[in-house]
Order: sequence, then structure tokens, then C-alpha cells
Amino acid sequence: MHSSTHTKSQRDIIAGGIFLAIAATFGFISLGYEMGTPLRMGPGFIPLTLAIILAILGVVIIVSGIRKNETVETSPVSWTGSALVVASLVIFGVFARQLGLVPIVFLCTALTAFASRNNTLLSALTIAAAMSILCYLIFKIGLGITLPTFGPLFAL
Repeated sequence: MHSSTHTKSQRDIIAGGIFLAIAATFGFISLGYEMGTPLRMGPGFIPLTLAIILAILGVVIIVSGIRKNETVETSPVSWTGSALVVASLVIFGVFARQLGLVPIVFLCTALTAFASRNNTLLSALTIAAAMSILCYLIFKIGLGITLPTFGPLFAL
């Protein structure tokens, strides 16, 4: 059942607020770790940098939502999609070390891709493969993170 309302973009304002809350949480937690320098990053550097970027994005989205005056079509919440996103976060946190970078990114990206009704099996697997390759290149080759490429579950 869809309804239509004429209002400021409450979705943008709420989304921006959620981004700010997540950014504040991760930013605060990252302050407990060594920062290092841009050339010799410590364990807190990337989380703090991402938290700052997320906070800036949150502020931009809130300001955009305040400035908008639009008609919004509302639809029911996709509980299946929400559950898939939450499940992928939990799986990443629990199994990242056991599976390794490439398999965990592939699995979690595929799950979150299925959260959208617009993705097919082929498109979800393609997105997952592309993200796995991209994360390998950025985090293993570029930044040299210590998470294994393939974890102990894949050892023979």
C-alpha cells in the first residue's frame, strides 16, 4: 500500500542522522587506536578517515533533505532486505579471519546485493566478484592489511 505526502525529505534527514551516528561511533572507537601517518597507517587511521567522510556525507544529506520540498511515495519496509544487510554485517564480524578477505567480501556483498529486489542472481554474483577484486587490490596490494586473502577454512 503506497501513500503520498508533501514534505521536507524526512528520509534524507533520517538517513543523514543515521550516517552521523555511525560516524560518531566509529570515530570515537577509532580514537582508542594508534593513528600513524598517511604513509605508515596505524590501526585507527582508516576507521577515523572513513568516519570523517561518512560524517561529511551525513551532513550533506541532512542539508539536502532540509532544502528539499518534495512529494514522497512511501512503501512498506523490506524486512527481508534489512535482514540480509544485518546478516552480512554479523557474518563479516564473526567470520572475516576464518574465511579471509576475498571470500568474506564476496559472501557479504552477494548477501547485500540480494537485499535489492532489482538484482538477479547473476548481477549479485557479478557485483560480489567485482567488489572482491577491488578490495583485494586496495586493501591487500595497496595498503597491505594483515587479513589473509584466503583464511584457514580454505587451507588443505
